[in-house]
Amino acid sequence: MRTKVETILGISGGFLGSVISVFIFYVTLINVWPGGMAMGYVVPEIFGYSDSFVIMLGIGTMTIVLGLMGIAGGVVAKTNRKKGGKLMLAAGVAGILLFSWMWIIQGILLISGGILAFRSSE
Repeated sequence: MRTKVETILGISGGFLGSVISVFIFYVTLINVWPGGMAMGYVVPEIFGYSDSFVIMLGIGTMTIVLGLMGIAGGVVAKTNRKKGGKLMLAAGVAGILLFSWMWIIQGILLISGGILAFRSSE
């Protein structure tokens, strides 16, 4: 069976999203070390909670979930193009809306893979 472009775009976008989340977790762990207040002034207050460690762990967890969702969409697109396209589109749009500049490349890959999956399913 031939590998389709939408599968490659979904898997690569999801993989890049997972790499970004590993980077976020790494930066968060550096912040935990004694005297490591690198993010103390950068992270805003979210829902009245301003602990940078917890906020960055939440952002890292959301990026890993969206990255895995993109990979799943790419894999599912091999058999069911509509489901795979929905997963890739949801992950790409949610990533761009939530993380803007940090998710641009992954979002473009996932959205284009989702659009291609929908177009080839019809």
